[in-house]
Amino acid sequence: MGLREKKAARTRGQILDAAAELFLSQGYDETTMEQIAESAEIAPSTLYRYFPSKDLLLLGRLTESLQLGEALRSRPAGEPVPEALAATLLATIESFDDTPRFAELRHVIDVSPVPRARLWDVFMQSRSELEKELGVRMGLLADDLLVMMTARNAITIFEIVAERWWAGDHTASRADVLDDVLRSLDATGVVFPAPKAASRPKSVA
Repeated sequence: MGLREKKAARTRGQILDAAAELFLSQGYDETTMEQIAESAEIAPSTLYRYFPSKDLLLLGRLTESLQLGEALRSRPAGEPVPEALAATLLATIESFDDTPRFAELRHVIDVSPVPRARLWDVFMQSRSELEKELGVRMGLLADDLLVMMTARNAITIFEIVAERWWAGDHTASRADVLDDVLRSLDATGVVFPAPKAASRPKSVA
């Protein structure tokens, strides 16, 4: 990372920290972009260059961590897809902050309609990037059914692991929670909808 990139990353972090403090102290709706710029000690024009809207500021840390495609891309080229996916999920989950402030910001997102709606876009973008990278590794197009189902199953597993870890007492590591969920997949007898032929009543001879 060059000097310019380091400076940009430092400014971005400074802005996100200032925004988080204001969102938690006075509320998302009550906080203005001008207040955030003043707290971060930057010009409003600089703030808008980094974050064009307030909801992106609230989602900033989450968006930075939710880079499933990039995490998969960083895995060794010859690594089997199942192992690469498991490592990708773990790296992504471990990138999330486990401090009380992060949990409080997640609550602010949950009760704020605009950021909550934008979060869906973040997930969709992350899923799209994961499908593209999976397609490369599997030698298939990103919109191939096998690629799409593999990516979406992985994201569902990610959501379950994240929810279980955040809801727990954090005595178990995120790696242990992920491993428990993955091991349970074979034992739980997950039910999938039956195809039409299988669900059609058998005719009586």
